[in-house]
Amino acid sequence: MIEIFEVFSRYKRILLIFFLLILLGCYNTPEKGNLKIKEDPAYPRWIKSGNYITQQTSGNCFLGLDKDGDKNFLLVDDIGKIHHFKIKNDTVFLFSTVTLSENVKSYLKPFPKWDFEEITFDKHTNSVYLSIEGNNPAPQKYVGIYKLIFKNNDIYSDTVSGIKKLDIKPENLFLKYIANNIGYEGFAVDKNFFYLGLEGFSTSGIFADSTFLFIVNKKDLRIIRQINTKPLGIHTICGLYSDKDNSVYGVDRNNKELFHLLIDTADNYNVKKYGLTDINTSIPGYPGYNYVAALESITMDNQSNIYFIDDPWKTFYVPQENILRKLDSTTVSNFKKFIPIIYKFKLIEPGE
Repeated sequence: MIEIFEVFSRYKRILLIFFLLILLGCYNTPEKGNLKIKEDPAYPRWIKSGNYITQQTSGNCFLGLDKDGDKNFLLVDDIGKIHHFKIKNDTVFLFSTVTLSENVKSYLKPFPKWDFEEITFDKHTNSVYLSIEGNNPAPQKYVGIYKLIFKNNDIYSDTVSGIKKLDIKPENLFLKYIANNIGYEGFAVDKNFFYLGLEGFSTSGIFADSTFLFIVNKKDLRIIRQINTKPLGIHTICGLYSDKDNSVYGVDRNNKELFHLLIDTADNYNVKKYGLTDINTSIPGYPGYNYVAALESITMDNQSNIYFIDDPWKTFYVPQENILRKLDSTTVSNFKKFIPIIYKFKLIEPGE
């Protein structure tokens, strides 16, 4: 009788473990694909044009081509700045400032910091979204995804005339892992879903080996899936982009890797296939020299070119003196002014 009870108890433990794995989303084993990218020979480049420079650039989204065939983007800096960014003939950069209307400034005035971390364009609705991180003393109060309303509903306008926070539910889950300067640095959108990437978990400035990706139904703004990235080898999520339905690319800043996830909507929104590849971060004009990069944004244009932007980590951004001595004076000046760097890669194998 005792042996039967022990066997029954063992089976109960096995069932409990099985159901816990289901709840954590770890019971399936996604297939690993061959994700490959190729460096564009004209990149990396400094994000500047004449005297116009961006600062602490943390978000980038591709809007499309204009009538001249130039590529148009929006950039955000985590000091509360938004820019229109145009690339002509692949390497000519043009910038213009996007102004916040007085009512938008009034809305943002109580925020401890205008910590703009991610900007995303929804081509299905012609909408632009901004992810703002929360900061002390009340990070959970201000963190969120905000819809930006451009003047005359024109995304190429130089003025943001309105802002509205998305009411993502359940609130307790949306806010569960939020901390000072820790929020959703990745945000992407396809036809049916929003994808929110938590930057990560930090203790004394050291990030853990995994984070979470949330899938949100666009219709009712409810979180329908929480994916733990540990089985995928993803430590941080600092930028997301969706090229098509159920497909998400992202940048893992701490591992300096590009990742690609394919979501299976028929299997509880689990990751059915994924890919990882390293991102080479050399100094502009010096392909043989690397530096400490903090890649925090990703977008893709109409030709499957992927763009990453480095949000300068001021403590380590400027190379050591023995490296600076080997660089020209303009490059040294750019580093010391903390001018961000943009990278361009061609997607060769999407890992599908």
